[in-house]
Amino acid sequence: MQWLKLLSLGLSMNTRSFLQDLDPRSKLIFAATYLFLVACSNDLASMVLYAISGFLIVFAARLPLVYLWNGLKGLLPLLLALFCYHMLLGDMKHAAILPCKFIFFILTALVLSATTAPTKLADGLEAVMRPLALIRFPVHHFVFMISVAFRFIPLFVDETDSMLKSQKVKHARDQDKRFRTKIQSLLQLLVALLVAALRRANQLALAMDARCYLPGNKIRARRLQFRWRDWMVIFSALVLLLIDILLKGAIGKR
Repeated sequence: MQWLKLLSLGLSMNTRSFLQDLDPRSKLIFAATYLFLVACSNDLASMVLYAISGFLIVFAARLPLVYLWNGLKGLLPLLLALFCYHMLLGDMKHAAILPCKFIFFILTALVLSATTAPTKLADGLEAVMRPLALIRFPVHHFVFMISVAFRFIPLFVDETDSMLKSQKVKHARDQDKRFRTKIQSLLQLLVALLVAALRRANQLALAMDARCYLPGNKIRARRLQFRWRDWMVIFSALVLLLIDILLKGAIGKR
């Protein structure tokens, strides 16, 4: 099923691009700023601005177009449903804006995960969220859970794909399956995935216990530090924020 391609977010590749060697903190700051502005915008002029920015991001990442298309192909039914729903309501503005927002979100996630190794992404996220430790938020535990979930995404995708293929082979002769049979097959798939997730969680817990894992007891092989490229990316995020403010101010005066 093509919607599984959306879950290839845990895979990183060496694209030898401008974004590959950036500090993960700068990429996270830019991505958070970009997605926040996309989520808060509801005018076509802003969507054109973010489309140009997204094109520049994809061009700088040097990702294969097939990889991006596989990530977006599973969204086509949802995008078409949103477009048709708002067209039926007569709201042509949101019929064009909402699908664009979903595309920008998915493309940003694909670029960020493809150009950043999971370990670097976890270190950058922990560094960005470190001020929350002042209010006793468990930053290290939260980042650890996110990084583990991120690493297990490709494994669960492969397991789900293999289970779906085995179900197709098992019910290949049943051309006229009833609705009850389809529901039973779906429940069997969900139960099998739940059992697989619990089994892998148990194996991970035993491995961590055997290696005497302690929260916060982590030695980094390489310290994070900003370079001129990282400051340029943060400056680009500020410029994008300023342009958005000026653009909304100009639209508000009309």
